Amino acid sequence: MKKQEFNELKTERLDLHPICLEPSFELANYLFNLISSNRDFFKYMPWSNIKTPEQEYEFLQDAAAKWKDNKAATYGLYLKGTNEYVGCCSVMNLNFSNSSCEIGYWLNPKHAKQGFMAEAVNAVTKEFFDRGAKRIVIKADITNTNSRHVAERCGFVCEGIAKQSEYYPATDTYGDVAVYANIKEN
Repeated sequence: MKKQEFNELKTERLDLHPICLEPSFELANYLFNLISSNRDFFKYMPWSNIKTPEQEYEFLQDAAAKWKDNKAATYGLYLKGTNEYVGCCSVMNLNFSNSSCEIGYWLNPKHAKQGFMAEAVNAVTKEFFDRGAKRIVIKADITNTNSRHVAERCGFVCEGIAKQSEYYPATDTYGDVAVYANIKEN
């Protein structure tokens, strides 16, 4: 997998832009309010313990630095035509020497179950396979059926369950995680 600038991506219904290249307090406030009003929906997210808009802004700044340093790519998902923010799809744990990475994602609950995330994950998967990735992983709590369905719908295969492997700060608990992978055919 090659280190190179990350590209903006487009799908049939979405534009995938860097969510954070120029972090703003406006976006931080929007995300903080969205997450705060849907805490149960976001309980599986390791970052769901963000307690202030300022912490959300720091998260965006960190994501911007990782994007610029080629360490992660955090895409904001925007509806074509309206530019409404739908959610986020991130590529992280980039391992250039091993040609692997991990995809994580979340949606505004009002946009769930409309196929947006599968559309985004497919675009990101294609982009990173085109960059030379050989293995892409998605991890989902075993009780998070929506996330697991996205992975399966996008051709990822469940390789097993990692017991008590993810800590969820929002609930101060550990969860069992299904590990999905997609391997690029040569």
